[in-house]
Amino acid sequence: MAAPLEVYRRFQQDLLMGDFAHVAEVVDVEASTEKCEGLTDWTTGFQLALANYQRNVVSALSELRGTEETVVEGAETVVIRTRYEATQSGVFLGIAPTGRHIAFQAVDIVRVADGRIVWRYLLMDLYGIEQQLRQA
Repeated sequence: MAAPLEVYRRFQQDLLMGDFAHVAEVVDVEASTEKCEGLTDWTTGFQLALANYQRNVVSALSELRGTEETVVEGAETVVIRTRYEATQSGVFLGIAPTGRHIAFQAVDIVRVADGRIVWRYLLMDLYGIEQQLRQA
């Protein structure tokens, strides 16, 4: 059985590469529950969560890439602080596209059962992103 960190890294790779067809290998697509603080409410079912991700992030931030900075792994849970970089190419947080390159921190907490993600809580530095996008 894959360790939580291995499952998370595979999930992140699939998300960032847009390889949504293989996500079901590492996410319980029917019963997983997740929340992206400030962008979505609690969502059950990965297809709805994926639609939220595509609408709120993929449509607005291009060239999205992340670098893990802190990793804490337990038997069923992993917490990762990641530094992301992206270019704003669509409306994000109600702000029209600026073309600006931004960098921000995010903390992702996931619970893994039977080798698949069943629960996820993502906290992004939305205030920091907004400040970068609203710069004169």
